[in-house]
Amino acid sequence: MKTLIVVLALLSTAVRAAVPGPIDCYAAAKPLTSYPPLLCAGAATAVPAACFPDAKTLTDYPALLCSGAASNAPVDCWKAARNLTSFPALLCARAKSNAPAACFAAAKSLTDYPALLCSGAASNAPLACFAAAKSVTNFPAMLCAGAESDAPVACFAAAKGLTDYPALLCAGARSSAPVDCFVAAKGLTQYPALLCSGAVDNGPIDCLKAAAGITDNPAVLCSPNGAFKAVTREDIHPTWNLPYPMRFPHPYPFRYPFPDLNRDPSQAPPPNTPNPAALFAGF
Repeated sequence: MKTLIVVLALLSTAVRAAVPGPIDCYAAAKPLTSYPPLLCAGAATAVPAACFPDAKTLTDYPALLCSGAASNAPVDCWKAARNLTSFPALLCARAKSNAPAACFAAAKSLTDYPALLCSGAASNAPLACFAAAKSVTNFPAMLCAGAESDAPVACFAAAKGLTDYPALLCAGARSSAPVDCFVAAKGLTQYPALLCSGAVDNGPIDCLKAAAGITDNPAVLCSPNGAFKAVTREDIHPTWNLPYPMRFPHPYPFRYPFPDLNRDPSQAPPPNTPNPAALFAGF
């Protein structure tokens, strides 16, 4: 009997270890925020849920700031960046140090979207990537967001012809892994480019399968770059003061941060809830 208990305990531990970090994080985040998929996007552990309370005292977008965080570094980065940009939560999302703030200062002369270009940056590498990307895409700031090298440009070349969203798919890529992930993800989700954005392997797909039934937004929850779900919007009004007014058509109806601020987008809407699209009628 004792042996059986030990075996069951070991099996339980093994199963627990196999559960993707975003799902562990989602469970910890549900009591904290209306946006657990955004907060836990691509998370390795439940650390974003620990980052969230500190971020909540600083910004209206704590789920974006702590999205996929590996530590409280995004909070420290926000404090260093708050006087530099109107979008410190975007700039410091996924940050591991205060490097995004330094990158931002250098990027201001290059692009109208320095907060996006330097989002989560570990150095000034996004600037060199941006220079190389300007001739290949209309969205160089997104393609090179947080880049560590020029790898996103090579990834973009490999992604063209496969997806209408190569800049999103290859954003901050370290290799062509997002493209391989995309090919494997097609047919599994409406949003393969978002799911595989920033991927280093096919881990997002494994997460997507494990997240079935947990959230209505598994592509956001399982994407290393799930934070970008919060900074783009379909047919955005040109006068809106948002970080990166990109025009992604259906099936990428992005919103900032989500259509209904009072509803968890990962859950079914309550009865008699108006269609969120109606909130943007006329824009």
